[in-house]
Amino acid sequence: MSSIENRINQHEYFLSDNPKITIGFDNGTCYGSGGVNRFTGTYSIKNGKISFLNLGLTMMIGNPHDMDKESKFISSLNDNLSINIDKENNLTIGSYQFILSSK
Repeated sequence: MSSIENRINQHEYFLSDNPKITIGFDNGTCYGSGGVNRFTGTYSIKNGKISFLNLGLTMMIGNPHDMDKESKFISSLNDNLSINIDKENNLTIGSYQFILSSK
């Protein structure tokens, strides 16, 4: 495991500007909420980039505003995104800023 993987493993985060959007990591699997639907899959980190694989998503319907934000977030997970974690354990994935959940 890379240093970042060790630091994010078995932790959950929420999006700084929308706490309905969450992501968690557990020994190579990822899970969370796009704000309306739950997702799960696997991930790989290499050379400061994270790739999400085999993502599955529930198919519930929510209000259009939340659905739009969710669609953009989930779609972005198909890209090979930069990943960084700072000394306060705030996580950056691509352009998304996440805060460590106290759960």
